[in-house]
Amino acid sequence: MALHWIRPRFAFPAVVLTVGLGACTDTVYRDRPPFNPPPDEASGFLGYYTADDQQTTCGNCHVGEQIDWIETRHAGAWGTLQNSGEAEAFCEGCHSVNSRGNQPLADVGYDNVKDEAYHDVQCESCHGPGFDHVENPSIDANRPLASANVYPSVEVADTAAVVNSSCGACHQGAGPSQNHDYLQEWRSSRHGQLRASQAANPECQPCHEGKGALAAWGVNTNYKELGTTTLLPQNCVVCHDPHGSAKGSNGLPLPGQLRFPINEPVEELNLCTKCHNRRSEPVASSSRGPHAAQGPVLFGTAGYFPPGTVYDTSAILTTHGSSANPRLCAGCHLNTLAGEDAGGNPTAFTGHSFHPLPCLAQKSPPVVGPTYSNDCAFDEPSRSWASCTASGCHGSEAIAVQRLNQILVEKEGYIGTLWIDLDGDENLDAFPTDDGYLAKIKLNAPNDLDFTNPPYNTIVTPAKGALFNTQLLGEELSGHPDGSHGVHNPFLYRALLQSSIADLLANYDFLPAPPAPVLTEIEAAIRSGQLRVAPWTEQVVTTLSSRQIAGGQAGAR
Repeated sequence: MALHWIRPRFAFPAVVLTVGLGACTDTVYRDRPPFNPPPDEASGFLGYYTADDQQTTCGNCHVGEQIDWIETRHAGAWGTLQNSGEAEAFCEGCHSVNSRGNQPLADVGYDNVKDEAYHDVQCESCHGPGFDHVENPSIDANRPLASANVYPSVEVADTAAVVNSSCGACHQGAGPSQNHDYLQEWRSSRHGQLRASQAANPECQPCHEGKGALAAWGVNTNYKELGTTTLLPQNCVVCHDPHGSAKGSNGLPLPGQLRFPINEPVEELNLCTKCHNRRSEPVASSSRGPHAAQGPVLFGTAGYFPPGTVYDTSAILTTHGSSANPRLCAGCHLNTLAGEDAGGNPTAFTGHSFHPLPCLAQKSPPVVGPTYSNDCAFDEPSRSWASCTASGCHGSEAIAVQRLNQILVEKEGYIGTLWIDLDGDENLDAFPTDDGYLAKIKLNAPNDLDFTNPPYNTIVTPAKGALFNTQLLGEELSGHPDGSHGVHNPFLYRALLQSSIADLLANYDFLPAPPAPVLTEIEAAIRSGQLRVAPWTEQVVTTLSSRQIAGGQAGAR
């Protein structure tokens, strides 16, 4: 008699048992159990099922996750350390399975039992011990869920315990110089700072709250904070998939375990512009202005162009949003910087403060300031300009500094012509409370800036379009400007502001001529064909320029 067990879904080698019973021989095929006894029995960490081929115990059932994980750098963590030439015992904790990443610091896993089953950063490094789950997988309470709470947004009794229970346990300063400090860099950024009112608002959560972003992007993974009232900022797991499952158009895993590509010039597909792409055009019934329009500015689609206006798009589309900068947002905002501190220790800035021009504590060799602030001067000694020079577009730091200052001076000339917020309240007031063309229009033609009453709240007037452009491209004229000082797309900045000034001059005859440098730039752009405007607008600008040349006065109409 031969009895054969039905093979379950686990792909394990069969063990053949032959039992002699007199004249009969019973042959029983039995699969190897899907898990081994934990090397550190007390902790319940299982680790590898077979270490030689890096088959995790979890992966025996979670096959898809195993396939994705084996392609990540986590899967090679132990080998990376051993082959670095700098392996030290204190490094092993972040290259093996133990408490780091899943619970308060404890002497468990590889920290307690030096077994190769615990090499590398495996599933349990984030999810915690899996022994109870594999013994009784149908019990929900046994499911080891990972935490997405990288750092507490509110005061807690034991911050260190929270940090050790997620990515921050290892992705923070390591070694004598505390370099590669992803956690502190991220905390200093706006991504790491929870804005409670927006995070609690369901309409804002897809971009202002971590769980909301994951839900909006269709991420259906379960984790500890899912379904709870805990509010999370945009942290590591929002941009990075711990399982590393996302693939690029070439079918290969995306770099850095990113959830979406960073080199895709399509606002709905690019990781950064999935959120930095909200309101980029004026709304007739809203004076709030732009909201997170950095993506459309970069790609040259943001803002209001008056009817009849055409600008040379070859310039707009060949700046930082073009193939010359293939990593797009990340090309400037996320760059590493290696240096050496005063003690001779190597330092490595990871770019996770997202400052394209980080403030330096030391210029050469470069060391980024330990607070990761962004309040230093925009000059060559104070900042790193490596993001500008690395691509080869700007030949030197001096050239990059000079170009930025030129952009700022030109931009502020246009902005100051349109609106000077004298009382600093970010609301347009009629002249003389505020100054500039828009304040004068609000005084003399208030209906053109009426966002509330019909029929005016259904019409985007020249004044409303110019106001939107000013809010979008000015520095402190709205709550959500582009905020790049013109760098995201200097040619688009120039096109929008020049065309707005020309359009207002053509439609409101009570406005004075702009300052001479502004009028000269606009007239030159029209004459060269770079800026094409409606015939009447061109006539007004040309007439003003002729009068200015003849009379030497910029203020006359």
